[in-house]
Amino acid sequence: MNRPVPFVRTNVACALFAVTSLWLASCGDDGVNCEIDAVFTDQQQAEIRRAADDWNKLTVRDVTFAPEGEGDWLILPASVTLNRLGYAQRKRRLIRINPVTPDEQIYAVALHELGHALGLGHVPKGVMDPDRQTIVFSDEDMAECRRVGACPD
Repeated sequence: MNRPVPFVRTNVACALFAVTSLWLASCGDDGVNCEIDAVFTDQQQAEIRRAADDWNKLTVRDVTFAPEGEGDWLILPASVTLNRLGYAQRKRRLIRINPVTPDEQIYAVALHELGHALGLGHVPKGVMDPDRQTIVFSDEDMAECRRVGACPD
C-alpha cells in the first residue's frame, strides 16, 4: 500500500511503513495530544495518564493531555459488545478502551494503545504484544520504538 508521506521538517529520517497493512508510522517528532472522555472514572483516567507518563520517560514524542475539545487524539469508551479491551485507529486519531475493563488492567491497555498512537506496531513480546498483556517494556518494544523514530537511538 503506497501512500504519500507529507513533508515534515525534522532531522529524524522518516519512512512510510505498514504493519499488517493497518498501522502507519507517523513521521517527525510530533507528539500525541489526547483528551480523555469524561465517561472514564477518575481512577481510570489516572491509569491512562500514568501510562502516558511511562511512555514519556522513553520517547522523543510526548504524550500530553488537552482540555475537552482541544485534543488531537480522543480516548473514548469502546463498545462493550466488542471482545477486546481496547484498540487504536491512527488514521482517525482515536483510542478506544472498553470502560468495563477492570481498573487494574486499564494501565496495561492504555500503555499498549498509546504505543500505537506513537506509531509502534505489534511485536512478539512486551507491551506491544497483541496476544499477552504486560506492563514491562521488552527489547522488542524498544527496537520497534527506535525503528519508528519515537525513541532515541
